[in-house]
Amino acid sequence: MTAADDLDTITERWTALEEAAGTRPTTTWPPAMGISRLMSEEEQAEAAAERADTAPDAPGPRPTPVNVTVLDVMTTIETGLVTTADWLAERVQRPALTWATGRGWSDDVHRQAVLLSTKDSADPRRWRFTGQRSAPVAAEWLALRLRAAPGPFRTLDEGERQAVENVARMGAELLRRTLGDARRREPVPHPCPLPCGGQLVIEGGDGEAPIVRCEDCGRTWTEAADGAA
Repeated sequence: MTAADDLDTITERWTALEEAAGTRPTTTWPPAMGISRLMSEEEQAEAAAERADTAPDAPGPRPTPVNVTVLDVMTTIETGLVTTADWLAERVQRPALTWATGRGWSDDVHRQAVLLSTKDSADPRRWRFTGQRSAPVAAEWLALRLRAAPGPFRTLDEGERQAVENVARMGAELLRRTLGDARRREPVPHPCPLPCGGQLVIEGGDGEAPIVRCEDCGRTWTEAADGAA
């Protein structure tokens, strides 16, 4: 997948992020799976109390029905894309054409020059430093620059291309993680229950069944059943 494809992903899936931001989180990462069996009684009691506090029918004030974590992700992605588009446009976007003929509007040459200048300035392919500056708009514009689409721009040099690719890759990865499209791997704060006592890690978050793995003995556990790797 190219960086331009990553930018396309952001453009196409931004609405899904907006929808996710408007709902309360319904799942957590990492998933509990059977890890509760490895927890102490005190830790299990604390976890149960936390679930009771956040249940929809629990007494007391309810949390705001907005997923702040997703909103933070959206802000991070949008800031990165818009800032990059501003920076790149300053470097590669040609200034609008201007002519000073010194003649009045009744002069055909003057009139045509002004009209041409106005049309060039209003070219919809230009990046705008005011107005519509959302993540999807910036992602689409940056993708077109990577693909060398025609317009009032010069070709990107290697440094500019690399900078855009870095932002595109990080933004798309963050979006996929947030929407559950990317596989994640995190340590589990409990040792392996087998004699090795090794470090456990949990892998998942990409729509596939999560799995707990011991980095020492290699034993794995899944939600459905336990079994060796």
